[in-house]
Amino acid sequence: MCSRIVIQRPGGIAVACRTVDWVVSDEPRLWVLPPGVERRGTPGDDCLRWTSRHASVVVSGWDLLTSEGVNDAGLGAHLLYLDDTAWEPDDGRPVVGNTMWAQWALDTCASVAEVVDSFRGIRVVDVPARGQSLPLHLAVEDRTGDAAVIEVLPEGPVIQRGDAARVVTNEPPLDAQLANLRRYAAYGGDLPLPGDVDPISRFVRGRYFLDHLPEPATAEQALAGGVGVVRAMSVPFGAPSEPFGTYPTWWISGMDLVSGTYVFHSTLSPFAVWAELPSLRARALAEGPLAMDPADPASAGDVAPLLGAVPLPY
Repeated sequence: MCSRIVIQRPGGIAVACRTVDWVVSDEPRLWVLPPGVERRGTPGDDCLRWTSRHASVVVSGWDLLTSEGVNDAGLGAHLLYLDDTAWEPDDGRPVVGNTMWAQWALDTCASVAEVVDSFRGIRVVDVPARGQSLPLHLAVEDRTGDAAVIEVLPEGPVIQRGDAARVVTNEPPLDAQLANLRRYAAYGGDLPLPGDVDPISRFVRGRYFLDHLPEPATAEQALAGGVGVVRAMSVPFGAPSEPFGTYPTWWISGMDLVSGTYVFHSTLSPFAVWAELPSLRARALAEGPLAMDPADPASAGDVAPLLGAVPLPY
């Protein structure tokens, strides 16, 4: 079901962290992608076609979608589940599949403002993943600290910017999450901090712990603090989530939007791995897309020695 937070401070600190929660593993693969990759939004003829402008470090799911990533301009993008999604009807705009939405942003945009502006020229459509439709919203942030959450709802697209977009989970849509926040004691209400694993409880905890995070002195401290916050929003294996059953957290990530460092930690491994995009960009240009299994419990540390050239499957 997933959670994502953003931390921005003066002096070049801008980080984003997230969890991926699902009923089964999304079989993640970490990629370093060069600029110049030819892409298409869907298998259909009416899709948008583009050539990537930016290199990126991304994590794919099931070898058919980009879950999230960061590009060489310092833009981060993340897909999260949103059951209230209602994709727009055909209106003549070129289409981008929901599975390619985050990759489209990373390939073609350098900032949140550019994503928001460019989004108005496309129509996002459902492309089933392994036969299952995925209602999704897109969260983006950049190295300036700007952030946005784009939701396609029955009443049309809704875009939240700035402070409102620092935290996002799942249902209900973000405006309802922000309104609900006022029911809790820390935000003017009388309810205590919730401890459940449902999206509303995770959202409240995320905002609360983010608002109380000690001021980081460095980007490394901000990244560590952000990972700590999303751990408090995560779902342990076996934790029931009514009425859905168990949707555990399979992995946690953190990205430094200024330095281009991407950190991945599988919850089935005691070790984290990381990729440094600036040092890997030239290699990807020379060799083509590079990939490795970031959830391999035998892997730890810098992934550069573990990356190999792999044909893109999507």
